[in-house]
Amino acid sequence: MSTYLKAMAVVVAIAGTLVGSAFLLRVLRDEAYAQAAMLRERNSGNLLFESEFRVAQAEHVFLAYSSIGSFLIALIGGSLLWGVGELHAKLDRRAS
Repeated sequence: MSTYLKAMAVVVAIAGTLVGSAFLLRVLRDEAYAQAAMLRERNSGNLLFESEFRVAQAEHVFLAYSSIGSFLIALIGGSLLWGVGELHAKLDRRAS
């Protein structure tokens, strides 16, 4: 059982890191946000460009928080599963 838990810890850590990296790349390459910010700056005071910027900003913030969340899930989930696996291994050695 401890081997299974440690293997799942590695899977969770790798999957979380890959998903977090994918979200981070989307944040860095967010053309819609960059264009909306440029148009808002050029046309300050225009409500249409302001609302387009707010929509793009919401998506940009969602992508950023998703990236952070994925990295935290990788770190915490992987560590938790690895720790439970190690605890399970110690209990098995003690019972033997």
